Amino acid sequence: MAWNEVRKMRIRSLKIKNFRAHENSHVEFNDGINLIIGQNGSGKSSILEAVFASLYLGHGSFPRGYKKVNTRIGKSGFELVLKFEHNGKNYEIVRKSNGESYLKENGGVLHEKDSDIARWSERYLYPLHVFRNALYIRQGEIENILVDEDVREKVLRKVLGIEDFENSANNAQEVLRELRKKREYLEKLIQASGDIQNKIKEQEKRLGEVIHKINELRKKEIETAEKLSAVSKRYEELKEIKEILTQKEKEKLSVEGSMKKLEADIKNTRDRIAELEKELRVLRDKEGRLKEIEWVKKEYETLNALMVKRKELQEIELRKSRLEERIKVLQKQIQELESKSEELEETKKLEKKLLDDYNVLKTFAETYDMVRQLVVEKEKYSTELEKAGYTKEKLVNEIKNVEKAKKELKEVEDKILTLKGELNGLDKIEKSLRDNVSKLEGAKECPLCKRPIEEHEEGEIKREYTAELAKIEKKKEEIAEALRKALKRKTELEKIRNNESKLIKLHKTLEFLENVESKLEKYNIEELKKKTEEFEKVRERVIEVKKEIIRVNKELEKLNEFKNEKETLLRKLGDLERKKAEVLHEIEEKGFESFEDVEKRLKELEPLYKEYISLSNVPQEIQIREKRQELLETTLKDKEKDLNLTKNVFKMLSKEIEELKVRFTVEEFEKISKEYLSLSSLHAAVLKEIEGNENLKEEVARNLEDLKRQLEAIKKAKEESELIEKMMADMKVLREKLLKLKAEAERRGLSEVERVASELFSDMTERKYQGIKIIREKKFGRERIRIVVLYQGQEEEIDFLSGGERIALGLSFRLALSLYKVKNMELLILDEPTPFLDEERRKKLVEIITQHLRKIPQVIIVSHDEELKDAADYVIRVSLIGGKSNVEVESLGTY
Repeated sequence: MAWNEVRKMRIRSLKIKNFRAHENSHVEFNDGINLIIGQNGSGKSSILEAVFASLYLGHGSFPRGYKKVNTRIGKSGFELVLKFEHNGKNYEIVRKSNGESYLKENGGVLHEKDSDIARWSERYLYPLHVFRNALYIRQGEIENILVDEDVREKVLRKVLGIEDFENSANNAQEVLRELRKKREYLEKLIQASGDIQNKIKEQEKRLGEVIHKINELRKKEIETAEKLSAVSKRYEELKEIKEILTQKEKEKLSVEGSMKKLEADIKNTRDRIAELEKELRVLRDKEGRLKEIEWVKKEYETLNALMVKRKELQEIELRKSRLEERIKVLQKQIQELESKSEELEETKKLEKKLLDDYNVLKTFAETYDMVRQLVVEKEKYSTELEKAGYTKEKLVNEIKNVEKAKKELKEVEDKILTLKGELNGLDKIEKSLRDNVSKLEGAKECPLCKRPIEEHEEGEIKREYTAELAKIEKKKEEIAEALRKALKRKTELEKIRNNESKLIKLHKTLEFLENVESKLEKYNIEELKKKTEEFEKVRERVIEVKKEIIRVNKELEKLNEFKNEKETLLRKLGDLERKKAEVLHEIEEKGFESFEDVEKRLKELEPLYKEYISLSNVPQEIQIREKRQELLETTLKDKEKDLNLTKNVFKMLSKEIEELKVRFTVEEFEKISKEYLSLSSLHAAVLKEIEGNENLKEEVARNLEDLKRQLEAIKKAKEESELIEKMMADMKVLREKLLKLKAEAERRGLSEVERVASELFSDMTERKYQGIKIIREKKFGRERIRIVVLYQGQEEEIDFLSGGERIALGLSFRLALSLYKVKNMELLILDEPTPFLDEERRKKLVEIITQHLRKIPQVIIVSHDEELKDAADYVIRVSLIGGKSNVEVESLGTY
């Protein structure tokens, strides 16, 4: 089914998670008029944006970063679930910012990609531009479409499709410019064809000359190569012998150096072996002394270990002293805590009494807080009235004056309409009379009754007409003066009426003030203040007592800890006594009466023990030196063997060098080298010249190919230029047709919109007006669209209308535009239709919505205006609480 065929679509519900200010919202929609109401910034329009994103997210018109920008701050992504009915089937669209989206039809999945879902919505629901421009009426558009020519022009161009034709015509013009540039480029290319043919001949001649030169150089290269080959063989032989001779001489020098180094190493090794033998003799003497005093070690170390027990005994005495001191402290703390247990009971009794007093006084304190808040509110409302400069009497009088002004304003507006009607009637009579006067010149019959007239009667009839015209002119001046005064009075009354909202607000403030004052009269504030001060003192005392109870309880919790600690310390004290007895028993077993006797024996043994310690490493030193001596003797044998082998190599190298010197002379090598270098240079130069000419040959051949390709390109360019000429002619015809189609679309569109808007406006004004007329005219060098209304057969400007009638006209015109795009409108969305409207216009809008928009099966209105609730079937309130949008059904409307 095409999108513009008859269809039935109803939005049923929307779930919003982490989208803009909505964290987790659920919205239900019904047939009829659905009103979404709430303060600015509460998240109302975000609901419409969520519907739009559910249907079309994935369309190319969505900006990059849309998902990130619209995700609630601090969240990783959003999720939208839109449920709706379409042509008798149930659909569900789920959109997740991570791309996990799907579209279901009667429970079965149709699509799972954002772009596929958007294409389905465009094909089977509404194209995105139709949804934006026909079904969705934006904030302020109803009023602006009347007063702002630019807004009116912009909306008309979008809805009537004029922009599409203009864009297509502009694209055709752009294609024409590109084709013209391409043709100019091709013409320049074609003009160069004569020079290219001459260049091809020059390059062919030059290529022949280069090939001839290459052939001559190749012959010279062959001759030079033969001579170079003969000399090269002898040169390479001598060069090889020279290299071998040089290498052998280097090896001989290296071997000679190795011989000298080995001889020096052998001498050093022998000297080191002699030194080690001397050291071993001294160490063996020390080893004998070590064995003589070895008995000292055991006795000294045994007694020294016993002296360690002396420190242990001292540590035992110190620990005993500390434990006894701690046991005394614990005993004292236990006695103190046992006495505090009795005091705690008395403190608890005091706490109970204080809490009773606290609960009695708390009610007085809470009442006093409430009264203080009322005093603050009283001061606030009083200040507001004082700043506005109003007393109660003055405010009531001002409100009465506004009511009188509103009644008088209605009478003045009716009078203005009457006066304008009288002026229009007089203008027609005046025009008719003047036409008759002009027709009377030389006429033979009366212009009115068609009877024959005599010459003398013509002057009389003219005088009658002139007198009548004078009366009409005077009457018109009187009416014009009365109209001027009425318009002036209307301005004065409108100024008074416009002050109504301010006065109503101040009157509400006055009511609040009187309400607060009546509440305050019920209380004795001074008595409440004294009770509150007493409450604060009791509250502080309760806190202190509670703290004291908590502190004592915490201390009593330690009583058992102290008793357990005391028992543990007594056990440890007994263990220390046993350890002390064991140490003293061990001293007696060693044959000493005290630690002083042990210490005296240690001093006697100390010199011999130190000598033993200084000699204790001698056996290890002997082993180290014996191993080192053995290693040096092995090294000496190896080096002596290496020296003999090196001497043999030196002799062999000396013999080989003498033999090579017989086969090689420096004079012959230098002569052959010069001849070889000369022939090599000559051969290289010939090869380089051949290479240069070969490169030149390739370059000339490439240039020749390029020129031939250019010649072929010029031939194709001629064919392409002829084709472009034909395309340009076709494109000009296409552009002219597009401009004609644009003009025809505009003419038909404006005619259809005028017809539908006239019917709607006449219906909304109860046939007071016959309709509207759309006029295309030029002003200040630019075209504009003007709207006039038809009243009693005359065209009147928009300023002729009252505020409510202007709203009816704006809504009629905007609905006519939508109906032009969508013939059978099933859905309409209005976003903030009442901004900047006064009370009269808001009331008229409520009346129109109630009587006329109810013909559309489903209407969704977003507004902050509470008056629109009177026209709604279903009211949804959105509020911002703690930075989150909260959605709840307030009522099911009044219809």
